[in-house]
Amino acid sequence: MATSSKKVVKKARPRKSRIDLAQYARLRTILDSLDIGALRYYLDARSAAEREQRFEKLKSALLPIIREIWNGGEGLADCPEGYIDCGGVCVPYQCVGSEF
Repeated sequence: MATSSKKVVKKARPRKSRIDLAQYARLRTILDSLDIGALRYYLDARSAAEREQRFEKLKSALLPIIREIWNGGEGLADCPEGYIDCGGVCVPYQCVGSEF
């Protein structure tokens, strides 16, 4: 007995305008730097207390940006299809950790 698998094909959203590839690449570079820089900043703390302070500093700086990007500053309403609400942020994977 043969089984068939159905692939889910997502339709791309129509773009309102052409993407400036140089600008897109610069944004990716900025985000990559933020990603690795934030992790290094957090991990390079000399004590658990300092790590906690750094975590809170990063969280307080980054969550308002995340809220603005996902919902115009109004907080997280609902994550789009394919994303999971993980403690108030949308991610494309299951939450990890005890706070979620």
